[in-house]
Amino acid sequence: MTKRTITALFDDYADAADAVSQLKEAGIPEADISLVGGDARSRTSSSAATNDDDDDNDAGKGAAIGGAIGGGAGLLAGLGMLAIPGLGPVVAAGWLASTLVGMTAGAATGGIIGALTDAGLSEKDAHAYAEGIRRGGTLVTARVEEPLADRAIDILDVEGTVNMNEREASWRNEGWGGQFGGGMPSAGRADMESGRAVKQEGTIPVVEEELKVGKRAMDTGRVRVHSHVVERPVEEQVSLREERVSVDRRPVNRPISGTDAMQDRVIEAQELTEEPVVQKEARVKEEVQLRKNVGKRTETVRDNVRHTEVEVEDSRTENQRPKRVKGA
Repeated sequence: MTKRTITALFDDYADAADAVSQLKEAGIPEADISLVGGDARSRTSSSAATNDDDDDNDAGKGAAIGGAIGGGAGLLAGLGMLAIPGLGPVVAAGWLASTLVGMTAGAATGGIIGALTDAGLSEKDAHAYAEGIRRGGTLVTARVEEPLADRAIDILDVEGTVNMNEREASWRNEGWGGQFGGGMPSAGRADMESGRAVKQEGTIPVVEEELKVGKRAMDTGRVRVHSHVVERPVEEQVSLREERVSVDRRPVNRPISGTDAMQDRVIEAQELTEEPVVQKEARVKEEVQLRKNVGKRTETVRDNVRHTEVEVEDSRTENQRPKRVKGA
């Protein structure tokens, strides 16, 4: 049976851990549940820091995540701390963590994007969730069969779940470009702060962003039809036949013929009456059908794409510039 991937991001690790517990209680196997949680203090990891402070920051992050691991004992098998390039130290367990374990530094950043897209998420959503982890959120992902999909959605759609549309808009206002690139090395940050890196020789790439629009299914509500039994009083009129035996005595005066006149006699009459007999028959009077009507609509997606422009500053005189020779 095909499995659906249900994903939610939490700001609070405790809310995410509670959601994992409820998913397990709902009958979803541990092997199909994944949790990856970043350190909340990594929200400021994109800012420049001196090398002298790196060891102290790493120790602080490790202590915070170590506390989360201790508090989550028994939550998921294999729950532990991983050092993921681009994400830093994270609390991780489940199938997504297994994908990231053992990856090289160059592959781990793309690994979380690839793992999420392979599970059915769009590339846009995968970048957004990875950015949420980098900023200290906790990602809970469940691969569920269709009968348990609605229950999983109900569990992950609770107070504490991050509204990704609103959160992405907030990040874009802060300058996020929609692509998860992981952490920037200290040397790269220093070059960015100084303006640009100046080299005697080298290549400057000319980069242009392309807009790629994907689709994802969103829960916009549901309709449930319930039936239950109610009673109402009814009445019907029926005509019944009823017999009554009466005894009449009347005076007579006539002779009796025969020899049996002086014998004991018994005459009898039986009364019969009718009574109602009630029977009920269930009949279908109406049918209520629940079905989906699928329509299509075209929506225009607008965004800004960036590109780099190269300006050449040539301070040489005209005579010093090399001449272009046309080919034969």
